[in-house]
Amino acid sequence: MSFLLEPDNYTRVHSLFEEMTCHLAVLTVLAGILPGRIYVDDPASPGTAILIPSNQHRIYVSGLPEQSVLGDVIHMLFKQSRAESYGFVLYYASNTWKQSIEQLLQKQETFSGWRQFYRLREPSSSWSKPLPENITPGRIDEAMVGDSPLVNRQLLLEEILSESPSLEHFFRQNFGFSAQDGHKLVAWCLAEYHYQGRYELGIETIEAYQRKGIATYLASAVIRHAFAEGATEIGWHCWATNTPSIATALKLGFEKVLDYPVYSCQYR
Repeated sequence: MSFLLEPDNYTRVHSLFEEMTCHLAVLTVLAGILPGRIYVDDPASPGTAILIPSNQHRIYVSGLPEQSVLGDVIHMLFKQSRAESYGFVLYYASNTWKQSIEQLLQKQETFSGWRQFYRLREPSSSWSKPLPENITPGRIDEAMVGDSPLVNRQLLLEEILSESPSLEHFFRQNFGFSAQDGHKLVAWCLAEYHYQGRYELGIETIEAYQRKGIATYLASAVIRHAFAEGATEIGWHCWATNTPSIATALKLGFEKVLDYPVYSCQYR
């Protein structure tokens, strides 16, 4: 059985998530910055904790492996989705969870893969390659996201709201830069999480505009702004198979910190 932990009691599970501090989604939920939910096996003395940030398609598990607790939470999220299937990525820090997860998901459409975490602790030499003449960079603001005729605006909104519960939250806590070709958004880089001097980046480039240095330019702009605001660390997560993302991170001076396993599942 699972129990919803009250936010006033989140300190009771801080120690359970010590191995997941590279994920700012976890830290910002624990700190009450990002809305989320935490389910536990015992509210008074948790040994197992399941954390779900505002993006309910990510599940972070910690503590002792309790298959019944995780199963309750996944089934609840599936019912709340009101869809035929519920897609999520499951993050776990300890291999003690591996067997319980595999048993729980054995009849589901599941992929086991690896992601990587990169870190930048000081700004590297600025990215000086100019953008193509038709590309205009700029800070993402309320006027831009409110410009309904802007091509690819909806994709940007989906990216913002995949990590922030609202636009108001994003503009209060985070920021980003974008690139336009006329009245078309072609790329963006977002500081999607911010916690005590630490930031995490999310980046996207429309396929037809890839390999032109736009993503690197925008990421460099976000990095410079973050360090100007007092950043002490910037994080970059990507799939281990995403060669272009890894190449961009290394080009910007990031160093790989770790590889970590995840399960991607379509739960039916």
